[in-house]
This record gives sequence, C-alpha cells and structure tokens, in this order.
Amino acid sequence: MPQPDNEHDENGARQEPAGQKEDQVAGPPERAEAEGDEESLDIEALQQELERWKEQSQHHLDQWKRTAANLENYRKRAEKERAELLKTGQAALIVQLLPILDDLGRAFQTLPFGLGNFTWTEGLALIDRKLQLILEQQGLAEIGAVGKPFDPTQHQALLEEETAAYPDGHVMAVLQKGYRLHDRVLRPAMVKIARNSQSAEKPELTEQEAEPSSEPAGREAENEQTS
Repeated sequence: MPQPDNEHDENGARQEPAGQKEDQVAGPPERAEAEGDEESLDIEALQQELERWKEQSQHHLDQWKRTAANLENYRKRAEKERAELLKTGQAALIVQLLPILDDLGRAFQTLPFGLGNFTWTEGLALIDRKLQLILEQQGLAEIGAVGKPFDPTQHQALLEEETAAYPDGHVMAVLQKGYRLHDRVLRPAMVKIARNSQSAEKPELTEQEAEPSSEPAGREAENEQTS
C-alpha cells in the first residue's frame, strides 16, 4: 500500500504545517488591534477637525456681530446727521422769513383805525396767521420777554429806562420779537430793560441791629447822660 505523504492525512485531507496554523491563528488578533489603532486615530482626527470648525465658526460669528453693530451705529449716526442737516436747512429758511413776520406785525400795528374792516386788510391778516401757523408746525416759538427777568441767553438789551412799573432788571418792552426753533435760540429778543432803584434789595440788618434792646428806657437815658 502506498504510504500517505506528510501533507495529507490518512483520509486524504490536506494537512497544513503546524507553523502555518499558528500563523493563521495569530493573524486575526493582530489585525484587530491594528484596526482598533486606526479607528482611534480616525476619531482623534475627527475631533481635532471638529474643534477647528468650531473655532472657525465662532470667529465668523464674532465678525458678523461686529459688522452688525458697526452697521447699526452707522445707521444711527446717518439718521442723526440727516436730522441735524434738516434742522439746519429749516433754520436757514425760517431766518429769512422772520423779517416778513416783522414787517407784517409792524404794518398791523400802524394800521389806521378805519381800515381794519376792509377785505384786503382781512386778507393780509389771514396770510399773516397762515404763515405763523406753518412756522409753528416746523417748531418755531416766540420767546417770552415782557415782565420776565433779563436772560442774556434769550434777550438782547438795547435800551434801559428808569421806571417803577417793573422790578429792576426786568424786561419792560420788546423792540423786536425773538424766536426759538425747537430747543435752539434762532434769534434773541431785542428788549428794553427797566431800572428801578426802589426795588433794589435793602441791606440786611445784623443780629445786634435786629434784636430789640433789653435794657429799660430809663437805663438807656442814664447811659446817655453819663456818656
């Protein structure tokens, strides 16, 4: 009978060498360990990539916030400048219209007595009132003066007059009306100031002068005789 070779067993199956079987048995754990190392490296790389994207997204978010804030500040500044420019334009136009109001006011003050009921005078009065209403709607207001203390920020003194009708330093007459546009003095009022020496404050008495004497009248007379 033929003898089986070393590579086949008695049943004819191929018999692998012992060393080769050990290699096959030892191979899978090593590959698993290598694959585990690769997976850990991939996770670490993904985490680093995620952190990098987070930092980049935060950087873009900060830039967007700064840009939005700068845009809002620019919008507010532009609106403020536009409002100031509009006020300046209004002031320049109204200043040119004030002499017309002055002329109309003087015309009605010097109007003869019998001409007040004519149609043309009523028409002029209506025009004057319409012009005043339009300017008031734009923020124009007359500066009060008569009977008030002189205020150099709103009044301009042209004359002084000695009188007892008004306290000293108060406005007694307006020579030209003054106007204010919103919170800004557009034209100060030309006024006449009252001077009243009687209304000047008297000097205050000292405590000794204000307190009555505690000595009897006879004692005071004796003191005068001895002195």
